[in-house]
Amino acid sequence: MSSDLPSVPEQEVLQSDATPPATSEPGLEHDPTAEPTAEFSPMLANSSATSVTTLSVPPTPDQCLAHLKLLEAFHRLRENIATTDGLYGIHDHFVDDIYPGAGFDKERAQLLLQLREKRWAIHVTNAERRYAVWFESLPARSHSMPSELTLGKICGLFEKTSNKLGFNFDYTALPPLDVLMVWHAHLLNPRDYLEDCTRRDRSLLWETGLPLYTIVSCIDNETFEYRVGDPTPDAFYRTTGLSWNSLDDDQQPTLNCAKCGLAIQTVLTTLTTAGSWKQLDRKDCGSGIVDPGFVMRCARCITTTTHETRRVRKFQSDRRALLERNLPMPGTLLNSKGRLQPLLEPRSHSLFFPNRLLKSFRSSLFEQLDKPGTSMNDVRRIMEQGIQGRLKECRPEEKFAMRKMMSRYWSNASSFALDLVAAVIRQGTFIEKMHAIDWLHSPAVQFTMERLPTKYDRFFDILALKNRHIAVPTLDVDLVW
Repeated sequence: MSSDLPSVPEQEVLQSDATPPATSEPGLEHDPTAEPTAEFSPMLANSSATSVTTLSVPPTPDQCLAHLKLLEAFHRLRENIATTDGLYGIHDHFVDDIYPGAGFDKERAQLLLQLREKRWAIHVTNAERRYAVWFESLPARSHSMPSELTLGKICGLFEKTSNKLGFNFDYTALPPLDVLMVWHAHLLNPRDYLEDCTRRDRSLLWETGLPLYTIVSCIDNETFEYRVGDPTPDAFYRTTGLSWNSLDDDQQPTLNCAKCGLAIQTVLTTLTTAGSWKQLDRKDCGSGIVDPGFVMRCARCITTTTHETRRVRKFQSDRRALLERNLPMPGTLLNSKGRLQPLLEPRSHSLFFPNRLLKSFRSSLFEQLDKPGTSMNDVRRIMEQGIQGRLKECRPEEKFAMRKMMSRYWSNASSFALDLVAAVIRQGTFIEKMHAIDWLHSPAVQFTMERLPTKYDRFFDILALKNRHIAVPTLDVDLVW
């Protein structure tokens, strides 16, 4: 640790339950009714609302506060969706229907919480689908997907990335709040985000980053409502074909049959009656696309689609893209340090080992994966058969690439490197904690934000000093991180 830093008790950083800093200076009491703009506005008044993010390392106090404001907007969105009775066909009266009368207070509260969580899960699933459409609508850099032959140039391009490049995200180009929320969760997984931007030729989006100041300038300081000008919703519709408000979109997403290609309308959930909520202990409860037991049957070829068969279909699609366009498989671009490794020779590139292995297989081996009822275990069996006898010769980086590639499919049927629906819901726990601490309404919020970058630096000093220990950041350090 640097000698010029004040000493910090290790317990403050090495314990997961370390208490966050006080929300006020000594002598100042927290007033929950305080005007949130009292300290907030001056801190951001002099901040440049540039569209291209120019975040410092560590972030400045006003950047931390801007991020906190965005998290509060996400919290308000979640509360609004989760508590809207009847949304997506899920009604609060299911609680009275299942637990009539008194004596079931605990059970009633638990069921009401589950109803609200289900509404939110459906909304996030819709948001992820909308984000995927918006992501693809953004201009590509080269208008061609990367291949094994062009990856070397791509690596060089990312090495030269400058914050002065990227999209010009003024407020008219911003997406809706639900799409921003998924984008934010994607950015919180930088390795996966880099992989997706690379494979899908969206390096400009990577260079842009999150236009934080432009976003928070559209969030009301008192209500935390996300408001944009009239041109923005129209521009979003023109580029994506989607409504600004996700509730105005078609609530029956369409999937194509994996066998015959027939477009089939699905339902979001089948848990729309009180009786359906009596079976929540079953793993296959519900058969909508947001439910664990999702099932879709094609009327033309009688093929059944489940979450598992969608994962296999994703693998098959990526494998065909590798064979037809030389597009590297997911998980084969970044090395163990999370960096794009310059490509010298495709035939010996360690990270491309899964790509070379898949190309060496007979196509007939994978034909069975197009049959009904296949799972990712069948994919693993085929891969194990192909690598049998070569395992001892594999280099550590090649084994890493194999594991990384397979990890893209085990619980992820989306087009991205990770399950963004699960990522958003996981992030919700942290957002709830930030809301509960309520720094935004503290009269000493400026003092609190100004000390965070220093504590962030100390945390990483402790990480370097105690590299054999697991250091868990406190909530305030996690906010800066």
